[in-house]
Amino acid sequence: MTVVRVHLRLALILIAAAVAGCPARAPTPAPTSTSAATAASPAPSPTAADQRCLPVVAADCGCVYACGLGTRAGDRWSVTHPSWTSPITATIAPWCVDGQCTDAFHGEIVCSGICAPRPADPTCHLDAAGTCVGGAP
Repeated sequence: MTVVRVHLRLALILIAAAVAGCPARAPTPAPTSTSAATAASPAPSPTAADQRCLPVVAADCGCVYACGLGTRAGDRWSVTHPSWTSPITATIAPWCVDGQCTDAFHGEIVCSGICAPRPADPTCHLDAAGTCVGGAP
């Protein structure tokens, strides 16, 4: 093996180790257009059917995150999470690991590494104050 290949391989190992925590970065939200009709009327508040509290996963890299609060946005969901500064876009689908399946937000999350897939928290729920939390109700 040449010295260049050894250095390249070492660099890739160091990069993989640095991103092993798999931090999530939310994509930059697309600008929204506002028509005169929607600008004049306030948006209706979401109903219980329009909000879900589920674990969040980045299926492309296997990363699993804590519970996030999603609000329906057409055929997708806009998900907020205490760790992110802006919402992410997601769909809802089962996340299955080691025979354990849980509905989860499959987020459009930029992955900087690959995580070992693990089961998602099946206890995500809205508490009495409407906060999205994990743990038994």
